[in-house]
Amino acid sequence: MKAIAKLTWNSLKLSWRTPIAFFFTIVFPMGFFFLYAGIFAHGEPDAVAKVLGPVLTLMALTSGLFGNGATTVMMRERGMLRPYHLTPLTAQQWILSRLLSIYIVSLFVGALMLALACLLYHMPLTTSILNLWIVYTIGALSIASLGMVVASVMNNMQEAQIVFQLLFIVFLFFSGASVSSQSLPPFIRGLGRFLPPTLMVLSFNRLLLHRVSLWSIWPELLGLILTGVLSFVIGSVLFRWEKEDRATRRDRFVALLALVPMIVIGIWLNWLLG
Repeated sequence: MKAIAKLTWNSLKLSWRTPIAFFFTIVFPMGFFFLYAGIFAHGEPDAVAKVLGPVLTLMALTSGLFGNGATTVMMRERGMLRPYHLTPLTAQQWILSRLLSIYIVSLFVGALMLALACLLYHMPLTTSILNLWIVYTIGALSIASLGMVVASVMNNMQEAQIVFQLLFIVFLFFSGASVSSQSLPPFIRGLGRFLPPTLMVLSFNRLLLHRVSLWSIWPELLGLILTGVLSFVIGSVLFRWEKEDRATRRDRFVALLALVPMIVIGIWLNWLLG
């Protein structure tokens, strides 16, 4: 635990010094918050409540895919992981420290968004802060773990940028984080239920708009937990310290196992919600 705590602190300091991590974990999410709340919601309290969940999900996406996954590929390609490889650290310890550092930074930004939504836009808070924290924690760590799986099977930064950008676009438009899921065709809405960001958006919306209890969203939370745990295990197994160590076809096949919880929960949710 001492090694993980020290690594997490070093990663926190690095996140302020690495331009790509700083932009995608702090600047980008705050820009979208003011875009959604100030322009799309016109600053109206009830409308701000509708966009807060998608904005928090968008932040989890950018920090998990780019701030965590793409940054890991960049560090490996530049040889920044080699010094860690020469120490007794395990891949699990390094990955966990990265997940915690990204989570802490994004949690701070998320708390700032919530405070601004309530104080600046007078958004009604219809659920407890604890419930929002639980949903964000599970969702953000799940997406960040999935980002680490992708990073583990990317061989260079050019390849990683294409894959992460494609994933971001699919997650953004199919999850309801950019366009309300109710305005999407039923087929697209059904596909979206297989994606972790959709589970986050559904959970936040049900808490903020429908005033349900945390127990009422247990299928969504279970899907995020299973995806996060399995992704962490797979990412740890496939993690590579050196850029010369190339990902194989077998590695990418193993990485696809991270889709299993998404497929199961997606089928289940489509059966429950119709």
